[in-house]
Amino acid sequence: MRRRKIVALSLGLLVMLPLFWTVFSTPVEASDYTEVKVAYYRTLPFKEPEAKIILPSRGVNTVTVLGMLPNGTPVDLGTYAGGESIKMDYRRIERYLRIWEEHLKKARTDPSFVNPGIVLLGTAHRKDGLGYFVRGVPLNLGEVLKRRSFRVSVLNGFRTLLSSKEIERLKSREGNTATGKTIGADSFPPGFFPEECYPGPYGTSVCFDWVLEEVYDTEDNTVIPLAAAFLNGDVGEIDDVYLRERFQSSRVLGVEIGFSAVAAVDRSGTGASYEAEIVGMVYTLKGDHLWLKKSVRFRGEDIRRPTVVGIGIKGDIALAKYRLYGPYGPLDVTMYVVMAQPEIRNGRLISVWGKEDGAPSRYGGTFRKAMYYIERYWKPGFTVKSKDFIEVNNFDVSQSVSTLPLFSVAAPVLPKLNGPLGTDVYPVLLSTGVGVTKYRSEYALVGITVGLEHRYREVSGTFYKSPVRFEYDGEEYWLSSMYADVTVFPSFNPRCNPRTGVCPEDGETPKG
Repeated sequence: MRRRKIVALSLGLLVMLPLFWTVFSTPVEASDYTEVKVAYYRTLPFKEPEAKIILPSRGVNTVTVLGMLPNGTPVDLGTYAGGESIKMDYRRIERYLRIWEEHLKKARTDPSFVNPGIVLLGTAHRKDGLGYFVRGVPLNLGEVLKRRSFRVSVLNGFRTLLSSKEIERLKSREGNTATGKTIGADSFPPGFFPEECYPGPYGTSVCFDWVLEEVYDTEDNTVIPLAAAFLNGDVGEIDDVYLRERFQSSRVLGVEIGFSAVAAVDRSGTGASYEAEIVGMVYTLKGDHLWLKKSVRFRGEDIRRPTVVGIGIKGDIALAKYRLYGPYGPLDVTMYVVMAQPEIRNGRLISVWGKEDGAPSRYGGTFRKAMYYIERYWKPGFTVKSKDFIEVNNFDVSQSVSTLPLFSVAAPVLPKLNGPLGTDVYPVLLSTGVGVTKYRSEYALVGITVGLEHRYREVSGTFYKSPVRFEYDGEEYWLSSMYADVTVFPSFNPRCNPRTGVCPEDGETPKG
């Protein structure tokens, strides 16, 4: 009898163990954000939850984790090292998301509809030298606060930061190793890396990592402009102007509204050239929910001179600078990161709009200033010309410049931030991106309509795009915008030759 019980128990365990393993190894929730994949798992009984980063590089890798608090302040969530798998401090991530949960509840917004995120700034040792990556990772607040373990899988697409020859040259900067005294062992930040970083001679580090050098500026509850039109030419002919914005997410279709950060990497340290990086989504809105629906009309009778009209949302923005540190101290390589996130109250985005008289100017209001920098640093990407009226939305523009839905709306926030930046980096960092995870135009729509009083009159709109392509998922894409120069052409002068378009001097008669 006892033997039968033992056999039955053994058979039961053989049946239960695979089931037990399946339950805890199968994700309860997973999200695919193209460059990163996030999966959440049940945590084993009597075990603390884990937060891991899975990398395709087998060398010694580091990851610096950056978050953004509800007031727009960048927050350091730790620097970690390892091989293919890097373990983060789960408690720090948990505390960070707890702050977000409390904020969203105070703002009367369902926390399960919002994914605050983090930014991973990493280095990866490869055969050809040192690579780097910058990735945004929206985190499922509800799953983490349930103390689920999660894994962030970072996909390929790392860029070369230092060649193997450059790394060899850096070794010559090592201190007097003959006496066992080096710079690296004492000054390599942050000073608490695991043993993987210290296999070098005399216990020196072999790691490279990104260190936060300075937060130049943050702006809380400010205007994030999404669309603007510089109305010029014969503006007295304008009947009305409509600006509209609509953002909606869908759980059934998997449509999330995403806010992306941008980064600029200066490998030489001279400020002469920068590599442009779209960090990817760092904040998303999800669920079956209408976040914003707004249409604003500007009457033609109120537009009697060149004017800029614009529309956007309230939000938080920040500009931070990172420096690359090596085994022997700080290097010349730097990275600037610009982040933006929306303000939410009562489950809604907050719409903002305005009319500012005058041409674009660096000394103007939000929309005139943004338009000034767009005209100065970006380039024309799409032009539409028509009689009677023009009507354009962000998907028209993004399709014309062959970019992704994620980058269909530019948010030029850099002019609102103070930082000692040169003109070479401005075109790269000028704007963050707003868009959707799926190509559904009805879920993230920003549009401009300009109507004229007379059907035979002509109007054109030239919309701008970024002057550089941004690296994303192994490809390069433009960042398109809903910023346009809208010109109303003057009425036809009957004294001009209709065939040649040449107008006579005063007192002359046009020739047939």
